[in-house]
Amino acid sequence: MADLLLVGADAALLEGIAQTLAAAGHQVLTAASIDEASFLAAAAPPLVAVVDRTLLVTDTDARALGLAPGGALVVFGDPASPLPGPVRRTVLAELRLPLERARLTALAAHVAARVLRTGRNAATPTPPESRPSL
Repeated sequence: MADLLLVGADAALLEGIAQTLAAAGHQVLTAASIDEASFLAAAAPPLVAVVDRTLLVTDTDARALGLAPGGALVVFGDPASPLPGPVRRTVLAELRLPLERARLTALAAHVAARVLRTGRNAATPTPPESRPSL
């Protein structure tokens, strides 16, 4: 299905969510910080990043996750902690975990299907390689 990256400080919560997503056929990695998540994303960009909203303090934090083409950012946590404007505009959904595990599973499946349908998962040649030869 999809590669997901769970980022947050609550290890027990992340483990429970990871088990739910893995049971649905997703590949899941977990990280405790944005730095650790960006290191993991550099090796294999996730299709969906699920991040504790308290960790997304700046727009740079969200960009450090390096999502795969067509990927999505999902946040969870206390809705009282505000997200910066640029981050808020990139968020696909805000969830209350663990209560909305089923919604997260459905979102991951939807994003994966959308990427396949639009062809964003296919490697495309860079512009110079795609020019016709003269």
